Amino acid sequence: MTIAAAAALVISMLFGQLLGGFYIYNLVVEDNPSVLELSEVNPQTSLVKRKVLRLQPIDFYTIQAGIFQEASSAQASIDKLVSLGLRPYVTPEPPFKIWVGCFGDMASGKDLEDRLKNQGFEVFIGKGLINDRALKFPGEDEYMINYFAPLLGKYDIILSHSMKMFQSPNVTVFKPDVWENMIKKVQIELNEGISEVDKVLNRQESFNYQSELLKLEEKTQAYEKGLNIIKGSKSNEAVINSQGQLLELIAAYHNLISKTNKKLNLN
Repeated sequence: MTIAAAAALVISMLFGQLLGGFYIYNLVVEDNPSVLELSEVNPQTSLVKRKVLRLQPIDFYTIQAGIFQEASSAQASIDKLVSLGLRPYVTPEPPFKIWVGCFGDMASGKDLEDRLKNQGFEVFIGKGLINDRALKFPGEDEYMINYFAPLLGKYDIILSHSMKMFQSPNVTVFKPDVWENMIKKVQIELNEGISEVDKVLNRQESFNYQSELLKLEEKTQAYEKGLNIIKGSKSNEAVINSQGQLLELIAAYHNLISKTNKKLNLN
């Protein structure tokens, strides 16, 4: 990557942060038609307003290195990947899928795919989606409007910028100084996300969502610290390790949305 291209990427991340926060605020507070729905709860009663926060889907790619019906059956593959210095992610429900890496350019995963094939894994590059679900809440719910939805907006920015940074599982895609700049910006946003979670947790209304919010905070802290390893070791394994932590953060983010929808009973 040229210096000019790298600089453009860093600038676009900063611009995206500013634009992203403004856009989310308008979606939630100003009833943008793209996220506002009217839902008839019962034909015999009056209409009830429902707000729907839909965030822009973000594609990513990952290497699937196994799929198992039983968690115990996946353990040997997980152990082998760890012995190779790789951090796998395992989906939380059966069938249990083992994923390695989280990157934006499908072609960049070919070297990792070949490496795992040579180690005896049955692998393929699969496509994932961030923001594959929407948050739905009562239109007059001030807690959701003023605290919860902006929190999701903040994490949407974090995940978007993370995917711009992780175009590849290969550390050589960027020079060390470019990694330094990108990681620094994402870490600032991650710490802002942690502060935002704490602010939401301090609200009495957050009691029903405490477990999911704490899990989101835990995965945010781990990912923020894990990014330092890239700066220290400058290896593919360090990049893939951080991408594994990013997959865990994405899962916690999606779980928060899904569990909140279920508790609000507006699916």
